[in-house]
Amino acid sequence: MILPEIQFKLIETFVLLVILLLIRYVVSKLVIRRYKKANFDITRKQITFKILNMLFFLLLGFSMVVVWGLSSSDVIAGIGSVITILGVAFFAQWSLLCNITSGLILFFNHPLKIGDYVEIVDKDFPMSGQVENITLFFLHLRNKDNHVYTLANTIVVQKTMRIMKPEEFFEEVKKMEEEQEDKNAPGTETALD
Repeated sequence: MILPEIQFKLIETFVLLVILLLIRYVVSKLVIRRYKKANFDITRKQITFKILNMLFFLLLGFSMVVVWGLSSSDVIAGIGSVITILGVAFFAQWSLLCNITSGLILFFNHPLKIGDYVEIVDKDFPMSGQVENITLFFLHLRNKDNHVYTLANTIVVQKTMRIMKPEEFFEEVKKMEEEQEDKNAPGTETALD
């Protein structure tokens, strides 16, 4: 009597594993198609697949717990907890979950790519530079002075950004260097000298 019940659970586990693997395969193909269409960087693709694998294993683990004996009230409590966490992630301005959510938005839906030259349009703190990396929490931006700044993903999603052509960025760098040379040129003394 016990053996058939265990065999039934093993069969359920095998079928569930096959279904989840098929879902993972289909989602992976869709993501690859999206990346080819949008011409995204390989780094972004690697991070996306790490996230997909993590989500797949979480779903697999949750499914196995359900198959092997979790009660329905526990399942409902778990789903409620996940929905609560996602709600906090979408509405909390400065939380870690909000940064992760914003990072996923930047990966999938924002035209910004690693290597792009961007200008952040902000009257108080304007900034421009080349995007060096986009992680789950931060965007790394190298400015004209060769300094790297990290911006929280929530800020990047909220600010207006202009993607610049490389020529525009380097023209601004050249102008800045010429202005610096003019200030340092001999014969140009200031009132402090």
